[in-house]
Amino acid sequence: MDKSTYDSKLSQARSLASQLGMFAEENDIPKDLWDSLEATIYDYYEVSHDR
Repeated sequence: MDKSTYDSKLSQARSLASQLGMFAEENDIPKDLWDSLEATIYDYYEVSHDR
């Protein structure tokens, strides 16, 4: 995939993870469950989860 496609997918993954992260925080979702969900989001978009 070219860089612009990758960057777009990365942006989408980050946006979704951010929104769901706020939900997880507000609802006391266990950290290990949230970490797993976040990893699944990045896998779904086929991008690296490097921070």
